[in-house]
Amino acid sequence: MIRQSYLLLLVIAAFFACQGTETEDASEPIKLELEVTDSVRVPYVGVLSFMDIRPEWNRALFFDLQKRSFVSTDLQGNILGQFSKDRDSPDGFGSFPMAAGRFLDQNRIQLVSMYGVFEYDLEGNLLRSAKTPKDEIKGFSGRMDAIREIFPVGNRLLLTGLLPRTEYNKTQPEFYDTFQQLVWVDPQSGSMEQFLHLDSASIFQNNRSHEPTTLSATFDIREDELFVISGGDPFLNVYELKAPYKKLKRIPLELTDFQVNPGEDPQKADPRAISFDPSYGMISKLTIVGDYLLINYTTGYEDLDREEYQSIQSQDQWQDFNARVGEKYKPRLQVLSLEGEKLLDIEMPDRLGNVFVSRDESLWFNVLPNPDVEEDFFQINKVEIKKSRD
Repeated sequence: MIRQSYLLLLVIAAFFACQGTETEDASEPIKLELEVTDSVRVPYVGVLSFMDIRPEWNRALFFDLQKRSFVSTDLQGNILGQFSKDRDSPDGFGSFPMAAGRFLDQNRIQLVSMYGVFEYDLEGNLLRSAKTPKDEIKGFSGRMDAIREIFPVGNRLLLTGLLPRTEYNKTQPEFYDTFQQLVWVDPQSGSMEQFLHLDSASIFQNNRSHEPTTLSATFDIREDELFVISGGDPFLNVYELKAPYKKLKRIPLELTDFQVNPGEDPQKADPRAISFDPSYGMISKLTIVGDYLLINYTTGYEDLDREEYQSIQSQDQWQDFNARVGEKYKPRLQVLSLEGEKLLDIEMPDRLGNVFVSRDESLWFNVLPNPDVEEDFFQINKVEIKKSRD
């Protein structure tokens, strides 16, 4: 771990406080700074995805998509263990986890898949498993990075649970009426319980056909409240964390140039197809860090660019199109108060990726590789949100 502070100010933006306090003058401009204060660099040839970091245990976890292997390191960048599991091996967890793996302590990694809950040591020896009862197994989508995380809540685990197909398909209103966004998992029995229907005012309840991937929820927890954003629906929903999950707030998000996908005519949509249209906006990650909410999103395209994108017929056309518009539509970050007030909205700072986690009131981001230089390492940066006055 690089101990010295970079003091690299990625962005500075000013906003005015809506209400004053005894110690702050509401008339003075406040600026938020995203400051890189530390980093972890892992010597590695290949492409890694960021899963977990636990500074208190001196551990970080990554996943090699090509080798399908988990890579654990310390925060000095030393590789401590690597392992992969065949889909059907006796000690395997299936094809993919439902969310990023996480450390239980210095020497144990927990994975959750549609087949249950699995614990491994750093070399991949199975220490414990709780397999989901066969009649409860469902085809949940998977994720190999920390865009989706496992949240321990009491004696249960909470995850996003996206089912692209059920007894209904995306062209049927019943698919959206019965869709449940999150899953409780019992780590002792492997049993899974879906819950939390789409909001009745959601764009997905407009009697159109929507791609299931755009319904994938991102969420976080603050005390006894559950903060949820449903994929392409630009609203922050806040619920009580306990059943029956009473809705406390539904707050419209002020996202820059966000293009809401209205869906497709159900009569024209292919009920078997599962795809993703980047010409519409998508909110991929919500996390709470200290007194702030942080969200990452893509805006989608302007109308003319969308029409051109949707007319692409070949890989060559796609490469030409992407070369022209790739810099035009950059991912964005938004910082909000816990009450949902927008405080900052910026393009993603250069080389910071869209995979990040919140740990001890700080953020850890994956760092994108330098396109102009061949690198033999993978890096994550610690980023802190600093508030100051001019």
